[in-house]
Amino acid sequence: MALRIVIDTDRCVGSGNCLYWAPATFDLGDDGIAVVLDPEGDDEERIRVAEEGCPTRAITVGPGEPAGRSVASEAQQRQQEHGQQAKIEDQGGSHADRTD
Repeated sequence: MALRIVIDTDRCVGSGNCLYWAPATFDLGDDGIAVVLDPEGDDEERIRVAEEGCPTRAITVGPGEPAGRSVASEAQQRQQEHGQQAKIEDQGGSHADRTD
C-alpha cells in the first residue's frame, strides 16, 4: 500500500527520531526540520514506528499517493506571502502606486 507522509514543520523540533527509525525515508533539512527523502524508502512498519516515535507528533502517515511533503502553517504561509509582496514592492512599487 502506498503511504502519504506529511510533516508539520511548525511542530517538528528536529529530534532526529524519525531518522533513527526510518533512515531511508527521513532526513533533516539545513534548517534542522525533518523532510521526507523517499516515502517508500523503508517498510511501512518502520515508517509507522517513526511516526509514533516523534516527540511532537509532527509526522502523519496515512494511505495515499507516495508523495512525502512538508506542511507549513497558515502563519508561515502568510509570512511567505508577505515576504513576496515586500519583494515586489522593492522592485518597483505595488500596482496601485503606479501612474503609467
